[in-house]
Amino acid sequence: MTDNVTLVSNILQPAAALKAFAPMGIKFWKNQETALAGLREFADGWFARRHQGMQAALEAAKHIGDAQTPSDVLREYQNWLTREAELIAEDGKAYQREVLRAGTHLSARPEAQQTD
Repeated sequence: MTDNVTLVSNILQPAAALKAFAPMGIKFWKNQETALAGLREFADGWFARRHQGMQAALEAAKHIGDAQTPSDVLREYQNWLTREAELIAEDGKAYQREVLRAGTHLSARPEAQQTD
């Protein structure tokens, strides 16, 4: 009979350990959810900027095709290049924001993370 009690006691120990670690598991998956939301926001912004860049290139191509002088061609090209550089800078800022947000979240103290 004591062997059965010992066996049941040994079986329950892993369950108790898992129960003790459950809050860490929950926090891990909540952090995953937060990270995925941030990455989705970044990706959506990136696609929107790429679409803007494509539209700007299309407009520049149309204007270059209609240009009357070489200076008109150059002006359209410069306008397109300027807009593309602005979009690339916006990509960099968005990436930096995402990295800083992730770093802040990862470096927060456990007590501060629990209050999120």
